[in-house]
Amino acid sequence: MSRRCASLPLVTTLLASLTLALSAATLEQLSEARLIDESTEIVRGTVTYCTQTYRQPVIWTVCEVAVTERFKGQPATKILVAIPGGTASGFRQSFEGSPTLTRNSEYLFFLWQGKSGLKQIMGLSQGLLNIVKDANGNLMVARAKAEDRMVTPEGQPVQDPGVNLRLSDMRSRISSRQQPRGARQ
Repeated sequence: MSRRCASLPLVTTLLASLTLALSAATLEQLSEARLIDESTEIVRGTVTYCTQTYRQPVIWTVCEVAVTERFKGQPATKILVAIPGGTASGFRQSFEGSPTLTRNSEYLFFLWQGKSGLKQIMGLSQGLLNIVKDANGNLMVARAKAEDRMVTPEGQPVQDPGVNLRLSDMRSRISSRQQPRGARQ
C-alpha cells in the first residue's frame, strides 16, 4: 500500500509535466489541399456520444459519429473519432488546438489513422468544420479563426483565416482533388 501511495505523486507529476509540455505546442497550418490529400477519410456526420479513455500516456475523448456522407475512405455508417485530451480516472489533460465535439452536432471531418489505430482529426481543430445553415438556408462548412500559435510549413508565423464556404463548394473541391493525377487540369 505504501508503494502505491508513493508512486501516485510521481504519476501525477509526470502527467502534469507532459500536459504542460504538450499544451505549449505550435501548430503547423495545413492547406485545404493538404487536408484533403493527406486524410485517410473525409466524412460528414453527427456526433452521437463521447466518452473518455486513458491510453498511456494520453487521455482521449472518443466520439461516435453517425456518418451521413462519405467523401473519402471505406464505407461505414458509424466511426469512432479520437481527440487528445479529456478527463479519466480523476485526471484531466488538455492539448492546444484540440477541438471539442458537441453531441447531436453535425461536422465535416478530415481524418487520419495512425499506427495506434485511432482515427484522429487532421491538424486537430483545422480538420473539423461545423455544418451550419446560412440566412438563405444553404448548408455551409465553417470554422472560426484558430487562436493557437500557428506556423507555415517553413516555420514562419501565420494567422489562421478560418473557413466559411458552401458545403456544395467544399464537396466539389474534395472531388476534384481525388481525380486521377493525369485527369487534373
